[in-house]
Amino acid sequence: MSIVPTNDNDRRINVYDPFFLDPRNPLSDFPFFPSSISRVFPELNLGAPVNSRVDWRESSDAHIFQACLPGFANEDVLVELKDERVLQISTDSGSFMTSFKVPESAKLDQLKAFMNNGVLTVTIPKEEARRPEVRVVEIAGED
Repeated sequence: MSIVPTNDNDRRINVYDPFFLDPRNPLSDFPFFPSSISRVFPELNLGAPVNSRVDWRESSDAHIFQACLPGFANEDVLVELKDERVLQISTDSGSFMTSFKVPESAKLDQLKAFMNNGVLTVTIPKEEARRPEVRVVEIAGED
């Protein structure tokens, strides 16, 4: 099983490099032509797995997960919180699934999900960090 997209000839496909062309058929691997649209958006092939990007970043007050799921509507995407603080994002069709263990500082009861133009954003607020108590200590010594 390969985690790098390949074409029928087992050649690696780089859809992000517009200069990556097959010398036998220059338009076959170019991402902006219909012959290769299924390589750029694999979810258009029924039953084919989706190759999506998921970003996880942390701000001062929240954990933010963003998943790019082009071609999917709100009804097609499932966001679940499982045992042991595991956030799972998947599609109804089963073509995409990923999960993350959520840190202890997250307020799971305030989890929110929003989807716009195929980009799912899951926001989980963080508990306020406890500031350590600071105590000034006098320094004894000779003056």
